[in-house]
Amino acid sequence: MAPMPPRSPFPWYLGGASLWFAAASLQVFLLQWLFVGELGIRPMDYGLIRAFLETPALALLLVGGVIGDRVDRRRLLVGLSLLACIPPLAIVATADALSFWPLVAFGASLAFLQSLSDPARQSMLSAVAPTDMQRTVTVMTIVTTLTGIGGYWVGGQLEALGLRTVLAIQAACFFASGLAVLRLPPGVGGGVARPGRGLASGFVVLWRLPLLRNVILLNLFSSMFNAGAYLVGMPFIARDIYGGNEAFFALMMMVFTAGTVGCNVVLLALMPLRRPGRAFVAMQLTRIVILVALWLEPPQWLFFVLLAAWGVNMGVTSTVARAMVQELAPAEHRAQVLSVFLFGFMVAAPVSSLVLGAVIDFAGPTTGLLPGVPVSLMLFAGALAAGLWRFESPSAAGRAGGSA
Repeated sequence: MAPMPPRSPFPWYLGGASLWFAAASLQVFLLQWLFVGELGIRPMDYGLIRAFLETPALALLLVGGVIGDRVDRRRLLVGLSLLACIPPLAIVATADALSFWPLVAFGASLAFLQSLSDPARQSMLSAVAPTDMQRTVTVMTIVTTLTGIGGYWVGGQLEALGLRTVLAIQAACFFASGLAVLRLPPGVGGGVARPGRGLASGFVVLWRLPLLRNVILLNLFSSMFNAGAYLVGMPFIARDIYGGNEAFFALMMMVFTAGTVGCNVVLLALMPLRRPGRAFVAMQLTRIVILVALWLEPPQWLFFVLLAAWGVNMGVTSTVARAMVQELAPAEHRAQVLSVFLFGFMVAAPVSSLVLGAVIDFAGPTTGLLPGVPVSLMLFAGALAAGLWRFESPSAAGRAGGSA
């Protein structure tokens, strides 16, 4: 009798990542709605809070990249999952009289843990990938995003379930994520970086690889006023333009995320894309139409249609950019390169929070969408100049059926 082939570790990896993402999505919802919907803070103050929460985590993200290249990532992720259970359980004690500073501490602690875990989790993906990197990243995006919708749904039941129950569910997801990662074989994705490499290693690698550097820079500017407009502007659009409660805001996030899932299902059928950069370039122009239409404050049914379209746009942009970075990053520095990739997204976050918070405070919630229009035009021109239109994916090399 022939021996059974070894089981792929990918399902356990995917389970751990999905459960973490569900809890993290619930965290995004809770911070946005509790500050804006429950405490009723102004847009300027909300922008300041987001910047305060996001800025300190930047340094930890780079540290996380170095750690992820040097230690057993499996043990690291299990430990961080267990630590992540503590903040939601701690905030339960103040759930009846929620106040500003406990909520800030809650957000900051989980932001720190997220910064340490993301580079290790992302870099481990190449070690457990069951197929080419484009398809693996897309499957990962689809499944984790679906669980993220589940996290938003739980957040939408805040009034029915109560804050204590919602926080307990979040802690349970973090704990279950650690259990799933624990089932991975010891040593999967273990650190391979050579000794003596410090925080600057990821930046040194990028300096030597212009195309990889360009993809990360373009993603940084895309995050600043496109993803930033979604994260900063949406709770105020829900509250002030459409008069929505927490269930309405959760539905907004679910519709947006459903658009992201749908586009990734289509991408999965088309992959491997021979020229993925062309999809990135095209999304910059279609986003302009979506942002302007949302700025016009359409009726509610059309607003949700446009939200889904924006989710499709953001999903294509982020999946294609992440897949290109995964393909182009050298294996021995992948965690550090990915930490720089995530670092770019997080650098954009406090900047967009401060700028868009001020814009919304001065001119209204939908005005926060408008800076994304000229930024998208600049990204379109920049992506063409950077060579993304001509880039051919290694995953699709030699495959006659690859899509352009």
